[in-house]
Amino acid sequence: MEPTVHDVLAFHRVDRAAYEHLLSLGAAPRRAARDAVALLMWLHRAAAGADPAPRVPALVRTPAAAARLLAEARAVLLLHGSYDAAGPLPPPQLLLLLCGEEAADDPRARRLLLLLAADEAARRGVAEVLGGVGALVFDDRLHAILRRHEEGGGGALPEELAAPYRLHGAPVRSAAAAPLAEEEDGRSLFITFSKGYPLTREEVEEFFTERWGNCVAKVMMEKTPPGELPTYGRVLFRRAATMAAVLGGRPLVKLMVNGRHLWARKYVPRPSPAQR
Repeated sequence: MEPTVHDVLAFHRVDRAAYEHLLSLGAAPRRAARDAVALLMWLHRAAAGADPAPRVPALVRTPAAAARLLAEARAVLLLHGSYDAAGPLPPPQLLLLLCGEEAADDPRARRLLLLLAADEAARRGVAEVLGGVGALVFDDRLHAILRRHEEGGGGALPEELAAPYRLHGAPVRSAAAAPLAEEEDGRSLFITFSKGYPLTREEVEEFFTERWGNCVAKVMMEKTPPGELPTYGRVLFRRAATMAAVLGGRPLVKLMVNGRHLWARKYVPRPSPAQR
């Protein structure tokens, strides 16, 4: 089951919070704040262990600090290569701090600097973020709808939030595939991973096979741009009974696979327009 717009907004809540925090400090135009947070989102994927967005409210507390972060992000995006060890500009200290690196001469920080200095890498990464989940993370209208929904006590999702995420610029499954999909629905699990800690197709299949035998027909993962990690997938079992055994009567289960969390729930297909 493809995630909904609501699923994506909830998954990237910390990224949106970092963006709104920068705007609240009034240090720069919205586009500059957007690009800076998109850079942090890319660094979270590209630099193993770095998770900068959640640290923004604690480390960027003043308009001056926000302006500094935006200036460092702008320099990385416009002057790629300037932060090489021998480069003319000082290293982006606030970016390094947000990524958990205390000093520019630390070996891990040097690896991060090389990543930031790689020719066009950051610029391409930010473009991929803005062309993908960033289209939702930085959509003020969708977040206004989300706030009204949550402040109203929840309930049925508004149409804009319930829409499948992949309708936003990604290919939609053809009608010819519908009969096969309907046959698979009763034996499929929709799986999601912790942000920044995805699992491979092989790890997922091995986990279920070790516990329930030769039970997996196939594992499908989110199709992502180069360098972007998948956040969800689907497991198709050979028998519906295996799916039921995994869930054990619960709507959602949390599993531990190779030290990383995997959440699983029954795959529920969305009705086609003709069925609505």
